[in-house]
Amino acid sequence: MLSSRECPDCFAAIEDSSAQRCGYCGSELFKDSLADLGQFDPDEIKKYLKFYTTLINEDAHHTEALRGLGLCYLKMGIYPLAQQQFEQVIEIAPDDAPAYYYYVLASVKGRRLKTLRLSEARLFEQYLLTALQLDNQAPQYRLLLAMLKRDYYEVNGMKVSPPNAAELLKDLYLKEIDEEEAKYLEKSVKVSGQEEYFKGLSKKKRDSTDTDRQ
Repeated sequence: MLSSRECPDCFAAIEDSSAQRCGYCGSELFKDSLADLGQFDPDEIKKYLKFYTTLINEDAHHTEALRGLGLCYLKMGIYPLAQQQFEQVIEIAPDDAPAYYYYVLASVKGRRLKTLRLSEARLFEQYLLTALQLDNQAPQYRLLLAMLKRDYYEVNGMKVSPPNAAELLKDLYLKEIDEEEAKYLEKSVKVSGQEEYFKGLSKKKRDSTDTDRQ
């Protein structure tokens, strides 16, 4: 049974709660994106969930553990708990770009973007713009913002502040997006003409020999 402060992969003791890798197997302890959890089965995710929960019980402001816990909940489809974790990350570390993006994903909860409330759409737009300001190299931020602009604002006949969906999608042409991130976005966000948003995107597969899976 996995006890506190043990590596979720090899169960070796983790003495330092700030350690980035397991000293025994070399696995990365903190997952920063859904792509990092892409090939994990439910049992593996639960091991990381327990590890992060232990760290948060020791330090309620452990940003990396909060982010990792949010990703685990998001991957499991437990949206309210995922949303809570990303909200806490934003409060503690307002310069954490992924937290804004994943907060939006958790808050959408698989709904059609057209059906959002205006207050939700405006908050999500603000958060995605913030994520892009902090990190403009992540194509998934730009892609989700384009989906929101078109399927909520344009489809509902509302005024669209720049950049519009076409401009955002033009900037995405031939950008490389992690395959797992693309899969999750396609699965969890519903829009009209969904396949059109992923044209021209090169989907990058995660290396199965990555050190965090050794």
